[in-house]
Amino acid sequence: MIAPIELSLTPRPLERAEGEVAVVGFFVDERPLRGGAARADWRLCGGLSQRIESGNLSGKSGEALLIGCGRALVAPRLLLLGLGDRKAFDQIRVRKEIHHAMDRCQKLGCSRIALSPLGIATDDISRHAGALVAGIRSAWQGSTRPMSLKLCVPAAEIVGVQRALEEARAAANAEELMILPQPGNEVSE
Repeated sequence: MIAPIELSLTPRPLERAEGEVAVVGFFVDERPLRGGAARADWRLCGGLSQRIESGNLSGKSGEALLIGCGRALVAPRLLLLGLGDRKAFDQIRVRKEIHHAMDRCQKLGCSRIALSPLGIATDDISRHAGALVAGIRSAWQGSTRPMSLKLCVPAAEIVGVQRALEEARAAANAEELMILPQPGNEVSE
């Protein structure tokens, strides 16, 4: 049995999304950083880029760094994950990397997570909905703690992503996964 998982879509940028931990990923072969990793790096005054340039991080799949954010992000901690090669990033790898991300969060004791779509372009999230649902479920398998996951998605993409996630949820018969409707008062900053 899988503990309940509440997934909500937020148009808020990663640095404004609430959670115990914010999760972002980056590729070995993609510089400068993009997406949530770029936003986090900017808010941390280039701290992530400095670690990469110094050779402390490369972006290999399985690589992870947990750092305290102070007031740079709403979430007090940032989990930065290596995603491997961009050109090899397909739906199988999306599932694997989402699984690893959620598994790491569970092992850290974090069940309120803000997630930037790991390696997925904002206009391509819907196509990867099945892999996202499968990765989240497989990582939370056997957990007794409920999870609250906020997925950062641009406002213009929310309706389509929500529809795709609902379809993936139904196809996977994932009754424990609740996709919460988008609150009307939340705005992008």
